[in-house]
Amino acid sequence: MGTAVPSGGLDRQPALATELTRGQARSGLAMLRDTIARKGWPPLVYTRADGYQFTADGDVLQSYEVAVIREKLTEIRRLITGTVTPHAALAPDDKWVRHIVAQLNSVESTLDLIA
Repeated sequence: MGTAVPSGGLDRQPALATELTRGQARSGLAMLRDTIARKGWPPLVYTRADGYQFTADGDVLQSYEVAVIREKLTEIRRLITGTVTPHAALAPDDKWVRHIVAQLNSVESTLDLIA
């Protein structure tokens, strides 16, 4: 596995290594991931131990996927508890609120199953 960028902070290290802003580094990584997918190259993953790396190792990919899914699950749960649930309490008959509650609960349940 070759390291694409030295290990370090997910956004900060590429920015420091390239003298880009964090936003530019994040956008560049997103575009790189799109290019990788389009060209069928091995995925780019990040670990604290090894930094960014291209890999076809199933165990490394699964670990990375589970870590990202857990992160997204935490974000969804915080959105539900911090915003959506209070909104639902304020407007229990609102069609939008009922829809978003149902959808986010479904997403949360699905992510929880695979995390």
